Amino acid sequence: MSEKQEEKKEEEVKSENSQNENEIEEKENSENSKVEDLEQRLEQALRAYAACENDKKIIEKQKTQAIDYAVEKFVKDLLPIIDTLELAVKNIKQQEDECAKELVEGVELTLKKMVDTFKNHGIEAVEHKEFDPNLHQAIQQVESEEHEDGQIVDIYQKGYKLKDRLIRPSMVTICKK
Repeated sequence: MSEKQEEKKEEEVKSENSQNENEIEEKENSENSKVEDLEQRLEQALRAYAACENDKKIIEKQKTQAIDYAVEKFVKDLLPIIDTLELAVKNIKQQEDECAKELVEGVELTLKKMVDTFKNHGIEAVEHKEFDPNLHQAIQQVESEEHEDGQIVDIYQKGYKLKDRLIRPSMVTICKK
């Protein structure tokens, strides 16, 4: 073979090699691009899944709260009945009639049963140790030597909580010095 033919063959081989290398590079680039695209889609899918899981948790929490606090309106409607029964017990105890004493026992049992039922459902009276504006509503201030400034002197109406939510604040008189 002649030198020219050899050179031509070498150039063709180089050209083929170069073409093959270009094709390989294009395939690698194409594959890398596909891999990157798949990774992006996977990341999007994982984010969408995480968002769905978060939404599911939020909905479950809201559902639980709705169930826990569904009785709130009903409880608010029953509170005046408890107030009336407590007032009846207080007023009847002041009388000295034997019949009135028997009546007090019946009313006290009814009241106790209602309070126990409330406790079974997470409804409790507000504590009256110290004045707390989050739990108490001060309706009057009086001077008292027996109490410290800001301390609760008298309770006009009990407050109630349903689990951790205040249903009705206590109406109280506080000491002012």
